[in-house]
Amino acid sequence: MTLDAAQAFLQVHGVAHSYGGVQAVRGVDLEVRSGEFVGLIGPNGAGKTTLLDLISGAVHPQRGRVVFKGQDITGKPFHAVARLGLVRTFQTARVFARMTVLSNLMSAPAGQRGEDLVPSVFGGWREQERTQLGRAREMLGRFRIGEAADQYGSELSGGQRRLTELSRTLMAGPTMLLLDEPFAGVSPTNRARLAAHLRALSTERGITILMIEHRLDLVEQLCARIVVMAEGRAIAEGTMSDLRRNKTVVSAYLGEVSAHAG
Repeated sequence: MTLDAAQAFLQVHGVAHSYGGVQAVRGVDLEVRSGEFVGLIGPNGAGKTTLLDLISGAVHPQRGRVVFKGQDITGKPFHAVARLGLVRTFQTARVFARMTVLSNLMSAPAGQRGEDLVPSVFGGWREQERTQLGRAREMLGRFRIGEAADQYGSELSGGQRRLTELSRTLMAGPTMLLLDEPFAGVSPTNRARLAAHLRALSTERGITILMIEHRLDLVEQLCARIVVMAEGRAIAEGTMSDLRRNKTVVSAYLGEVSAHAG
């Protein structure tokens, strides 16, 4: 699918990367519209996580380009890409184990005045800190983890860690999220809560989302468009109904997992 410049929010042009002799991503093209919630599926080893690494700046592509909101971000470091509003999460939820949940959230916003010498000496940073603290507490309330505000990251359950990571990510003010298996290790109760939150981020706040997920029921529930990868390539895209009728996709992936989905 090719989008015009006004529609394209993220454009990935022929990106490729190998690790040693293993070609993890083989010339993938991908475009995402502003406000879209796109699923990225495929068997283990298909190159999905490496593709997110290449988009987010965690790994630099050996070939190809990545354009975000009209700006070429190919080769930019991870933190610079995040500051542009393109932020990712990881397969294993990453929280600061020796910090409380509230402190985890407060660590996220960039450009905090208290981190600079002049504001820290001459003042002007306390009001910003109070504003950020209010945002953090509001975020904890929204994700219903306020009761864990004073718990350390090392004490959290898998679901709490995932919700804390997402809350901290949102504190950075992203316009696009790259989610790598956000439901991994999350209990059924928290899974439903997380799905509702992600849907709201897309439909109510207009955040663009590209999500890797192995639970096809959740992908179908949340994503209007789905891209399938296999052996480092994007082999198909469409709705889940479209993909179920695609023999290439069924043989590469859907037929294998249908017996295990649920």
